[in-house]
Amino acid sequence: MRPLLPAASAVCLSVLAACSPANVVAETGVAAYSADDFTSCAACHLADGGGIPGAFPKIRNRAALMVVLDGGRDYLITVVSSGLMGPLTADGMDYFGVMPGQQGAMSADAIAAALNYLVLNLVDDEAKDIALFSADEVEKSQDANDPAGPMTAAGIRQELISQHGEKWPQ
Repeated sequence: MRPLLPAASAVCLSVLAACSPANVVAETGVAAYSADDFTSCAACHLADGGGIPGAFPKIRNRAALMVVLDGGRDYLITVVSSGLMGPLTADGMDYFGVMPGQQGAMSADAIAAALNYLVLNLVDDEAKDIALFSADEVEKSQDANDPAGPMTAAGIRQELISQHGEKWPQ
């Protein structure tokens, strides 16, 4: 077998560098939302966002409905950053559990990328008019809710349900 020519080697290396997990996360959010990454959302909610009925709620389509409501962006950031604990109803099924926060395991960039992937790619219809999450927005939300824990997101959730009523995905 022939070795690659130096020019071809350089091209291959530049392609591999462009496809590194850090670059993929920054551009698409895919690496931050991968079934292969145990610490990611997909570990429980599955790679397609379909969840596991009775154990982990479906997030497919739901997050895209939440993000367009006043307070929804902050809620989603807080859930991923600080976790969520307590009862909730999703698609008519009751859940009571604890979702661990990812703020220590995921950077603000990775949280923003995962949320962008969630609201833009895990939808059955094309997501429209949704502004991208940024690391700056994630950090500002984290600072505003500091100290935060799983009950912080639960409190925000209850406020948003009261505020939005039928518009809040149940």
